[in-house]
Parts: sequence; structure tokens; C-alpha cells
Amino acid sequence: MSFIETQRHGNHNYYYLVKNVRIDATTVKKHRIFLGRDMPPPEELRRHLFELEKKSMCRFKSIWLPKDMIEKLDDIRASLITMHRKPIAAIPKDFLVRYTYNTNAIEGNRLTLRQTALVLSDRVSPAGARTEDVIEVLNAADAWNFVNKYAGQFNNRFLRKLQYEVTKNTSCRIQGDFRDGEVRIAGSYHIPPHASEVPHLLDLLAAEIVSSRKIRHPVELAAYVHDRLVNIHPFTDGNGRTARLVMNWILIKAKFPPVIVEETERHQYYNELEKGDTGNHKPFAMFLGNLLLGQYTMIVSWATGKNEGHGEKLKGPGITPDSKVNA
Repeated sequence: MSFIETQRHGNHNYYYLVKNVRIDATTVKKHRIFLGRDMPPPEELRRHLFELEKKSMCRFKSIWLPKDMIEKLDDIRASLITMHRKPIAAIPKDFLVRYTYNTNAIEGNRLTLRQTALVLSDRVSPAGARTEDVIEVLNAADAWNFVNKYAGQFNNRFLRKLQYEVTKNTSCRIQGDFRDGEVRIAGSYHIPPHASEVPHLLDLLAAEIVSSRKIRHPVELAAYVHDRLVNIHPFTDGNGRTARLVMNWILIKAKFPPVIVEETERHQYYNELEKGDTGNHKPFAMFLGNLLLGQYTMIVSWATGKNEGHGEKLKGPGITPDSKVNA
């Protein structure tokens, strides 16, 4: 949380924008920006808040993403935190409709974007639509709501519950539990591990997440976890939809915005995942980084005053000089 601190020296007040950042269980570091003897106007204050957020951010280790991309991604994160206490609040109102349509279309769902919107808004089945397609849309919304409310850790129970939300009431043979046999991925040379290895491999992945979440850049971590989940292929169905939800969950927990893998990008998406099966995780990390930049870069222009990209410019709430600033 950022706040404005007033110090009195002689006959004058001096104003500072301050943010306390916990380093560990016993250490808190204070970051501050001097505002002057007079409170700056709201727009200038917001830009100072953006600078403070950038200054106080953890320096994550990057393995695959280039420095200039990391800087732009961190700008997006800082600007969203500047505008909203929770960056998830910055996503457009039609995000769930577009996300649901695309994540299902990648897996073969036949509903159009307009039909998906109708199902989500009115809970009615479009004329001629397959029942399973309609159920998948409703499930996608339930799974999205679940993952956004989940405050626990990545573990096998969380993953099974998430896949259940994605596949419940469908023809998926095993809903809410790991596969019990061997599977093949259509169009891929990769052979997923034996079913008996799945729980242990996911335990190892959970341990990796815990050990690296404070040092690895969140975008790289989100991409890596998605890569590994698809590689392990823990379920009989719903692996891709579940992996995309987990990827966005990691981004949101790190105060990055969620992304949509467009159905039109399906072939590139699969190609980069295929490279991950060989142990090369950089291509998919770059793919995810570019998705974020393409979908959210314009937001940075609000905080910096520079035109950084294309898209609709999001507006932030007002900041009152005598109150704490959400960050």
C-alpha cells in the first residue's frame, strides 16, 4: 500500500509518496519519492506513483526473456497497480466472453463469439447448438471464477478441482482426478509420461513453483508452468484449458493482467508448446510475453504520458491528496 507522508520542518510541510515493501518476515524496506512543499495535481501524483511502483518492484531473474521486453512487461504491471488495487480489475468488461470463446474454440468448441456471449449473459442455449458446447461455456465461466478466488497454493488438489470445473457434466470420462491410462496428443510427437508418474511429477512442479516464484520473473514462471502441465498431460481431457487457467492464475497472483490466447493463434501456440516438449521453454515464454505486450501495452501510456502502443486506453480512479493511495 502506498501513502502520502507529511513531514514538518520549520514553518513548512514537506510531502513524500511512500511505499513499504516487506523483504522477509522481519525486514521492511521503505521506498519514497519527494513531492515538494505543495501537493502536486492528481495527474502528476499518478505519475509519481507509477515511478514509485517501478522503484519498489522486486528484481526478478530472467532466463529467456530479453531485457527490453522485461522492462515493458514491468511497466504494464506498474501502471496497472497504479490504477487499481488489483490489476484484475483493469481487464475489459468483455474479457470473460472473449477468453471463454477462444479457450474453448482452441479445443474444438463450435459456438461463435456471439453465441458464447448469449450463453454467458442469458444462460440460454442458442438454437441448434450442441449441449456439450453450451456446457463447456458455462464451465469456463465457473472455472474462471474459481481460479480468481483461489488464494491457496499450487498443488494436486487445486489442479484436480480446476479440471473438474472445466469438464463437469461433459463427456469427459474422468472429472476431477488424474488420468488412469496412457494418452497421446493429437498432432504431436510427444508421448506424455506414464499415468503412475503424474502425481509425483506434479508434486515436483509445485515444489519448483514455491522455490522460484520470488526470484523468477512471473511471466517466465507462468509460461514454464503451462509448458510443463501440457507436457505432463495429467488429465483425460481439459489439459489445455486447465493449463491456460493456471498460467493466468500465476500472472494475476503476481499482479500482472491475464491474457487471451486467440483461436487464430492456435497454430503458433501449438508450435511453441511443441518446442517446450524438447526442453526449450524460451519460445513459449516469448509467445506469452508478446501476448501481454500486444493486449496491454497501451495502458502504460496513461502512467508515463508516452504513446507506447495501440488499443483502448484504460482510465484510473482519482487520487485524493489526503488519503492513502491504492497500490
